[in-house]
Amino acid sequence: MFKTFFLEQGWVKRLDLQRREAFLHFHPLYKVGGFLQRMDLARKYAFGKMLIIGSEPPYKVRGLWLFRGQEIPKFIMDECYDMELYEWTKVDINDEVHKERVSQMIEDHEPFEGEALLNAKCFK
Repeated sequence: MFKTFFLEQGWVKRLDLQRREAFLHFHPLYKVGGFLQRMDLARKYAFGKMLIIGSEPPYKVRGLWLFRGQEIPKFIMDECYDMELYEWTKVDINDEVHKERVSQMIEDHEPFEGEALLNAKCFK
């Protein structure tokens, strides 16, 4: 169902692989919170899940975003300046590793990538 629904509906799946700038536990919370506020203009076009992982600094930010269409909309890239700070990779839903990672992110699976899950935020 996952594969069929998202491919037929024209959604693009992207994972941001990492951002390693957070050395205090509240820094990534502020950064993710601010990012989600700036993404508010994409509410009709996107669904996102952001995870903050790690048990000690530097904490890592991981995310899963589903955008309507086959690319990230240009107006989002223009308006949300910190989109460029993340490394974006299109998910291959035929790859079992990617499918498992997507499922773990949606379910707030702990541990995630072998590290403790500090916080998770959902954008819908």
